[in-house]
Amino acid sequence: MWKSNKSRAEQHFATPQKKDDKVLKQKEKTQRERDERMARLRDLRLAKEAAEQAPGDQPEATGKQPASPESQEEISARLPKVHPHRS
Repeated sequence: MWKSNKSRAEQHFATPQKKDDKVLKQKEKTQRERDERMARLRDLRLAKEAAEQAPGDQPEATGKQPASPESQEEISARLPKVHPHRS
């Protein structure tokens, strides 16, 4: 027997809806996995930082002195020389 136009239209409309639902579920799954991975990595990073700070709460003396601030002349000496355009 022939399908009515209404049922064919409903079926035609339902097919893309099912595909959209699958795509949406896949996107949600991907986002959830990404969030879980980021949370795990964040926890590992925080644990590592806490472990690094725990044994040496005070900064270690390495004997290195901080770099002295450079003068403007020293900085400009390292920069490439650019000639102004003449019009």
